[in-house]
Amino acid sequence: LKLVQAYMGYIQDNAETAVKDLLKTVVHSLSGKENKNQDQVKLQAVDYMDDGSKICLCVEINGKESKAKFDFTGTSEQVWYNWNAPRSISYSAIIYCLRAMIAHEIPLNQGCMRPIEVILPSGSLLDPHKDAAVVGGNVLTSQRLVDIILRAFNV
Repeated sequence: LKLVQAYMGYIQDNAETAVKDLLKTVVHSLSGKENKNQDQVKLQAVDYMDDGSKICLCVEINGKESKAKFDFTGTSEQVWYNWNAPRSISYSAIIYCLRAMIAHEIPLNQGCMRPIEVILPSGSLLDPHKDAAVVGGNVLTSQRLVDIILRAFNV
């Protein structure tokens, strides 16, 4: 059991390193272009649901610490329709996109999220109250989240 748990830890450590390397690569690739401060990069994207509800994303990457903040502040409030997305959907979209942007094969695991901070406004489309309808958020909204994350990274 200890050996298995140790290797599980190594796999997560490797995933964390891979994401940190990705974040450094993004900062480095933008240095000298639109990025004047070579240690930090801000990526932004906005998209809209079919009813006009807005999903906002600002990704602040700290190249020195190899960490990123995914901030969805400005996203519309929860809707009466069923495409609200529980918090877990946003986390899933982020980890999926990070893994997809890493240049080499790694197992998808929680280590990818260690250097990531996520801000989801309470009561929003992406962090609705417990009585909000959410079934469509698992499909429709999750795909829109993937689109907006990849757009922010210009992928």
